[in-house]
Amino acid sequence: MGAMTVGSPTAFAAIVCNTTPITIPQNIDGVYLNLVTNATGTTGTGTVGWDFNPYASSSNTLLSFNGATGSGYVSSGGVISALASGTPIDASSTYLTGIQTSATAMGTYRAGVTSATYLGFRLTEGGNTYYGWLNLTTAGPNGFPATINSYCYQNTPNTQITAGTTPVSLQQFSVD
Repeated sequence: MGAMTVGSPTAFAAIVCNTTPITIPQNIDGVYLNLVTNATGTTGTGTVGWDFNPYASSSNTLLSFNGATGSGYVSSGGVISALASGTPIDASSTYLTGIQTSATAMGTYRAGVTSATYLGFRLTEGGNTYYGWLNLTTAGPNGFPATINSYCYQNTPNTQITAGTTPVSLQQFSVD
């Protein structure tokens, strides 16, 4: 009698999420977030490998830095977009890269967004590009109070994700 083993030569793609809300302090440091390790901190040097740093400018309006070269936020016309659930995020999206300290870049989020919208991003880790989304809630007119409600990214390089997509393990089902 023989045994049969079934295996895969490659790992399955997975969506990795964090659903613990993170309050964005309304100060010049804000919060530094490493999207891969879920580490947060109040300084860039204290948060190794940070990817996203929302903070308050000297005029108390919401601004943001992004970490690694090549990382960026889905945008249109120089403004970071508030995406609807189901919007694809991948290499075909337009990205605003570099340090986003202009009032224009975060304008949509300073005006106030609800948890029904998503900020699409790409990040680079180890020379690879990953796509994901952050779910934020902000209030107008300056963007505060602000909270990162959750975020997810596709852990297979160069693989599309859609805004709001979560793994089956995070979804709720009912049987009628």
